[in-house]
Amino acid sequence: MTLTLLLLILGVIAWMMAGKKGNRYQIKWIHSLKKYSWFANPWLAGLFLFGVNLFLFGLTGLILFGLSFLMIPYFHLVIMMLAVIVSILVWKSIASARSWKKGERVKIAATGSSFYLCMAVFFYYQIVSYVPQFPGDDTFMATLGFMVGILVTAVAFLTCLSIILFTKDSFSREA
Repeated sequence: MTLTLLLLILGVIAWMMAGKKGNRYQIKWIHSLKKYSWFANPWLAGLFLFGVNLFLFGLTGLILFGLSFLMIPYFHLVIMMLAVIVSILVWKSIASARSWKKGERVKIAATGSSFYLCMAVFFYYQIVSYVPQFPGDDTFMATLGFMVGILVTAVAFLTCLSIILFTKDSFSREA
């Protein structure tokens, strides 16, 4: 099951990367933001991306927390796969929402994806400051969970950063 989901995610990513250039990955409300003057500022657009990442991460966490009360096996993997796909589509849509110069892309990517870097630092802090709650508490499993959190957020950071930096369409201009 896990291998199937991993292959599906890789297939979706390959399908998205092999697609034709242009406005294929439009989310209409994100592309409608280009008419506002604040979206032309790369720092504010990066802050918007930071907020979108915060919202998507929080929503996924809430859904997974709600699923912990249900006894449906493997459904959490489907939710996580959908979260990855939606995140990639949102990142590609923001990257192609308007023509960004190279320096602007760096500012947007660094500001927006820094949410995941902050989360990785938070998980690292949790590892080094972890205190067992009671005698016999399994510190190995807690540390393993925090390490998985670091891995997931570091991969999300690098993926968001690279998609914003390297997504090019027919409208992009380089400085």
